[in-house]
Amino acid sequence: MDQIFDRLERLLKSWVTPDQDSTYTRTSSSTGNDDLDAAMSELDDFLQGDRASTEAKAKERAAREAEQRARAEAASRAASGPPKPVVEAYRSLGLAYGAPMTEVKAAYKKLLLRHHPDRNNATAAEQKRATDISAHINAAYQTIETWVTTGKVAQD
Repeated sequence: MDQIFDRLERLLKSWVTPDQDSTYTRTSSSTGNDDLDAAMSELDDFLQGDRASTEAKAKERAAREAEQRARAEAASRAASGPPKPVVEAYRSLGLAYGAPMTEVKAAYKKLLLRHHPDRNNATAAEQKRATDISAHINAAYQTIETWVTTGKVAQD
């Protein structure tokens, strides 16, 4: 914290007494704290007027933070295991949990082709059964697709 006050003091002095050399140099290069060093480097760039470098470092920091959040979310999802509705959805399509989306889509299309109500309309009961099975297949596919894309289970 003292470093920030030292910088503020030097900045104020440079505004009050413009006759002196107002070039700023950093006294220490590393504090041992990565976040503090990054912030101080960003402040140095700002004080020296290097806007492009400041923006690049801000983008790097945002990307690093987003990557850390994604890793933490994936780790928490992996630690808690898959939700029961997702596992059941995979089973409904005749697949093991974690099958790639290409296999999921192929199984979905195959089952839907076999159980589509338009192909099974000999009797009213057969058509109703096919409609129920098709609805179940569609729900299973949507559950898996939502889980894979967002990591969340859709609430019905």
